[in-house]
Amino acid sequence: MQIYYVSGGNATVRKTLSFILCVILFYSLVGCSNDDNDKQNNNAHEILMKVLDNEQTFVAKTSIVSNNTTENNLEKYSFQTYDTIQYAFIPYQYTFADCDADGVDELVVLDQKLSCYLILRYNNKKVFGYNYTPIGDIKKFKSDGSFEPRIKNNEKKISRLSFNDVDFEIVEKAYINETEKTYLLDGQSKEPSVVKNFFDTWDNTPAASWTIVPS
Repeated sequence: MQIYYVSGGNATVRKTLSFILCVILFYSLVGCSNDDNDKQNNNAHEILMKVLDNEQTFVAKTSIVSNNTTENNLEKYSFQTYDTIQYAFIPYQYTFADCDADGVDELVVLDQKLSCYLILRYNNKKVFGYNYTPIGDIKKFKSDGSFEPRIKNNEKKISRLSFNDVDFEIVEKAYINETEKTYLLDGQSKEPSVVKNFFDTWDNTPAASWTIVPS
């Protein structure tokens, strides 16, 4: 086999080879990153399904008005709202979705009365639960984890959730109020046509696919 050496004066060839090597290295790193994300997501799915099957506990606040937390088994989980009554959470349907767009899915569980959602999130080797989430119509919860929250008249909103241990925040991605002529994307004022196009695209995003929890 003959080996041909590129002469030092051929700058074009050297640049081309350097570019090709950079491209190969870039896609190798991207591939490794995607593999890591897939493993992390698959691991989260496995752990969260154990919670749904009552084989793993989760940590959640005891009340909407308290910062106290307790470790729960899903079949024995109850919560308190603004009154003093404890409400038993009865899992009915579930779906996986990346509610905070961090690359790892959460498990969203719908109560049997179709009145509230419990979101389960695996982070730092713990499972955290979030109730009282402002998710509205189940048909308006999308497969990418975004949703239309409960809204007032003349408003349109698209939101996501942001998590911090046992707390969550609503992150408003898009907002329209035709009466007040307000059009926002990520909290920034935009041309009405831009925001409306965003809503049109979101409307075409597939809704989440829900699975009945086995009894």
